[in-house]
Amino acid sequence: MKNLKVLAFTHKHVELKDLGNLVICNEDLESRLISLKHSLDIPEIFYIGTCNRVEFVFYGAHELTNEFIAEFMGKLNFCVPQERLQCYLGQVNKYEGMDALHHLLRMSCSLESLVVGEKEILAQVRRAYDRCREAGFTGDFLRLMMDRLVKTAKEVYTYTKISRNPISVVSLAYRKLRELKLVENPRIVIIGSGKQTKT
Repeated sequence: MKNLKVLAFTHKHVELKDLGNLVICNEDLESRLISLKHSLDIPEIFYIGTCNRVEFVFYGAHELTNEFIAEFMGKLNFCVPQERLQCYLGQVNKYEGMDALHHLLRMSCSLESLVVGEKEILAQVRRAYDRCREAGFTGDFLRLMMDRLVKTAKEVYTYTKISRNPISVVSLAYRKLRELKLVENPRIVIIGSGKQTKT
């Protein structure tokens, strides 16, 4: 378990508008992860990219030193200026061993989500893992870990009240609009995409 590692950039430490700079599109994912895997000798890896997080989950004996993380991110060739990349390196959360597993369990159960209790994150994690598995980036260790994440998340959603009332950012926005008591049958509603704050 000590070789499980996670590098996470999330809404908790990175502005949502800036997270987009770290998202890897599907067309580039395979070539970039192959290059990273071979150059840093990483046996297994998968990548999760959502609107609220970018995370790299991998298995390897590497120490998560500042130098290693800088090299790791540099190999991914993000189209951002060097000074911007340095700023991201100061915002990364790094997890190793059991801390990494606990983080992944909390994330899969939506405890780390912008809206706690939303179920979409588990589906996103599964899709991200499946995409990397099909490309040959994962092996037995991450397969067993993924099985545990899915089983645990399903138990949490089934046996706790966390998802009793289905919730998402969209449902919260809709609820807020209803509270505003807009006129019935409005012809146009314009919803901005500004900063979301906790209330």
